[in-house]
Amino acid sequence: MEAYIPLIILSFIAAFIVTPLIGRLASRTGFIDEPKPHKVHLRPMPLLGGLAIYVALCVGLVLADFTAEWVETSAIAIGATLLMLVGLWDDRRALAPRLKILAQLVATFLVMATGIQVQLTPWPAVNIAITLFWFIGITNAINLMDNMDGLAAGTSAVSALFFTILAASAQQGLVASLAAAVTGASLGFLYYNVPPALIFMGDTGSLLLGFLLAVIGVKYSPDNLPLGSTWMVPIVVMGLPIFDTTLVTFSRLLKHRPVIRGGTDHTSHRLARLGLGINRAVFSMYLAAGLLGICAIFMTRSSPPLALGIFIALLVVGVASLGILERARPISPVNPKVVILAEDEQAVTAIRSARRMSSSILVAASPRAGGKTLRSYLRALAVDEQTLGDWLDSDKCGDIGPADEWHKVFLLAGKIQPITDSTPADWYLELLRESHLIVACRGESWPAGIVRMTEAHRSRLLAAPGASIAGDVSPSEAAWNDPAALAKSMEEVILGVR
Repeated sequence: MEAYIPLIILSFIAAFIVTPLIGRLASRTGFIDEPKPHKVHLRPMPLLGGLAIYVALCVGLVLADFTAEWVETSAIAIGATLLMLVGLWDDRRALAPRLKILAQLVATFLVMATGIQVQLTPWPAVNIAITLFWFIGITNAINLMDNMDGLAAGTSAVSALFFTILAASAQQGLVASLAAAVTGASLGFLYYNVPPALIFMGDTGSLLLGFLLAVIGVKYSPDNLPLGSTWMVPIVVMGLPIFDTTLVTFSRLLKHRPVIRGGTDHTSHRLARLGLGINRAVFSMYLAAGLLGICAIFMTRSSPPLALGIFIALLVVGVASLGILERARPISPVNPKVVILAEDEQAVTAIRSARRMSSSILVAASPRAGGKTLRSYLRALAVDEQTLGDWLDSDKCGDIGPADEWHKVFLLAGKIQPITDSTPADWYLELLRESHLIVACRGESWPAGIVRMTEAHRSRLLAAPGASIAGDVSPSEAAWNDPAALAKSMEEVILGVR
């Protein structure tokens, strides 16, 4: 193990130095991750952290000696570079999922052609199928783990560190070197990615790390230990990303939601919702990854029956944890963006309920909303509703200007924006895309285009009783008039738990 410490240190230093430079490059070139409905960050964040990890890996591996395995090493390098570039393009232009899967298949077949594949059964076709499943599964598992500050980088570093220890003890130089480089590069990047993050790795980093960890897992096969004690070791070391992917897949299928759509229903989000908070949830994931790594080391020092018993026990714990966490409500986005289509006094209740969870509310007022109605919206949005209401009711306020300028004058929890036939369709469509929740109140004068665009986002749409815009969720009149009940319905739509 001592022989690989310099490689870890060099990769760490390289990532530590390069990451802030790459962050400045990301900001200047537009590689920015904007806040989205399924994400928890509130401000635009520079991406390209994965490029810093890639550079650090290249620098660190200068110390490694791959002469004896140069064919495999070349295939791994080409496959990793391919996925880094695909991730880079996805961070810039958002590739279709099928194109990313295709790139992963190309990289996998490339390394398989050099002999890097699972050899668990006497049937080559079965071994190939297992290899493909492992590579695609682990690569995307790390991609899915990149859902909280520091999570993907930290868990990758922990898993890679244990792979380094395991491979070094088995005298597998290529595996240990790769794992050591991943450990150092991930830790160097993690310094800037721990909460609150200064930069994100993006798909550039998550696809790269996932692919390399998949390679390391397949390549780990110590000749000096019985297969019965080691075949499950990579599964255990990578147990946390596997568990998270299984939880998310099972939960979304159960709720009839697209598996590939982002959401706040990951293991980390659920732990945060259970009371740990974001920072402790991330730390708990590090701890779990470390415990799994210790179990893996213990299994390599156990007889095959005992190692199998430990593996089965971990499976039982994993299944039980799936059941427990599936019942935990996902974490709600911080300060979610709420759009309220408003026309009459019915929208006031919606505004006050939304105020319980957000200070980022946009009240889209229809042309039929008169001055009195607009002022009621202003009261409901006001941070100090009583004081503002008293002033509005006095004869001192006079002409307070157009509704869409009120947020510049008053301290509000949002903005009022009149909607008319002349409202740009692109502006409204972007508003819907960026929102966490759309509340459609009663209204008779919504432009037809507005109605069509709104109904296209039914999964995030809550419709009031009597609303002309149809939504998947429509509370009763009694629930609508109860601010606490209405706020709960809003939160359930945001979380997608209905």
